[in-house]
Order: sequence, then C-alpha cells, then structure tokens
Amino acid sequence: MQTPIELQAVYIPMDRRQAMVAGVTLPEQTTGAALFVDISGFTPLTEALVEILGPQRGAEELTRYLNQVYDTLIAELDRFGGSVIGFSGDAITCWLDGDQGRRATACALAMQEAMRPFQSAPLPNTGAISLAVKATVAVGPVHRFVVGDPALQVIDVLSGITLNHLAQAEHHAEKGEVLLTAAAAAAVGDAVIFSAWRETLHTDAQDEAPPARFGVAAGLREPVEPQPWPLLAADALSAAQVEITESSRN
Repeated sequence: MQTPIELQAVYIPMDRRQAMVAGVTLPEQTTGAALFVDISGFTPLTEALVEILGPQRGAEELTRYLNQVYDTLIAELDRFGGSVIGFSGDAITCWLDGDQGRRATACALAMQEAMRPFQSAPLPNTGAISLAVKATVAVGPVHRFVVGDPALQVIDVLSGITLNHLAQAEHHAEKGEVLLTAAAAAAVGDAVIFSAWRETLHTDAQDEAPPARFGVAAGLREPVEPQPWPLLAADALSAAQVEITESSRN
C-alpha cells in the first residue's frame, strides 16, 4: 500500500521527482519532445454509466475506468523516460527531455498498443463503448516553469513554439493515430514508417507561411530501446518536499 507521501508525489512530474531526489534543479530552457495524448470515448461512457447506474455509482465506475486507462498510458510513458506535465480533461501533456522524437513516437505507438484491451469497455448489463487515443508529437525548445503560490498551489508548465506546434497538430490527428509535426518527422528521419502525409492550408489569405505538414506514424523500422526511470524508494521524498501537492489536488 502506498504511503500518503507516495500518493501525493504522483502529482509531481517524474523528471522533477528524480531531480528533487538528486538535489538538482531542472533548467528553465531545454529541448526535447512534447507528446499530447487525447482519450476519446469517455463522454459517451460517462453518459451511459450515469443512465444505467445513476450519478453516484456511475461516477464510481467511471473513476475505475479512468484509473485503469491512465495507469496503462503512464506506465508506457515511464518506460520510455517521459513525464506527465499536466492533465486537461481527457488528455495528457507529456515531456521527454532531450528526445528528438524517436522515443516519443515509440512511446505513443506503445500506448496505442496498450489501449487495445479498452477498445471495448463493457457496460453493466448492456453493450460496450470503445475507448481509444490519438497522439501528437512535436520536437524543439521549450520553457519549463513551476508557477503558482507555494502557499496554495504550484504546477509545472511548458511553453513556447514547440507547444504551439503540438496544439496545431492535435487539431488534425484522428482517433487511433500518432501524428508528428513536420519538424518531428524530419528529426526521426527513416527511423519511423509513415503511412500518410497531411497538409493544412492557412485560412488567412494574408498569411504567407507555408502549409503545415504532418506525418501519420505507422510503425518503427527498428525497435527503440526503452529508458525507464530509476525506481525511487518510498522515502525518497520528504513530506516537506511534496506537501504542496496536497493543495494542488484540491
């Protein structure tokens, strides 16, 4: 059973936990790969569970599904040395520091594979609803901050042009796809097999920028070696180091 400190620590990105244990400070400017994973199917699942089980039991059952899916996805992220930066609705923003896209793409493809058991989420006494993910990968520089009031709440934040590219790609990814920005596709080169290419034209007639181009990743030419995080002891972080997390949850 996890201790209260361990339960609170899961709300701190893994790379920051590792840095805290090592006594080092994460740089405010760095480069790597940003990974956005969006889960589809939870809205109809929520509606169905509430209708079948009622608000209270439906919410409990939904929480069970959510925990299973997030545990599955984050396990793959941990295996490839990535960190959850934040949750937004049914989506996760992740960061793989120093990666040029290969690990992030391998991680996204592994997440797709790990989601296969959830392609049919059974409903009590009737039918099933499909859960799936779409993922996007962008590479480049970011600014990394911890923002907020330590007396109330602090959160990790990524910002910069790389996150803008990630958000743009997310709008063009479809369920079940792993979509790479043009920069990410160029960075991974022949290491990734692309099944299709997609371009989007600018709607502003005065915008002279070239069309945005995205690659749909179908697989890897060679396996990418996982880089799992070192295991942290249960008492690796002190209560003082993680106590702010408790307020971050509320």
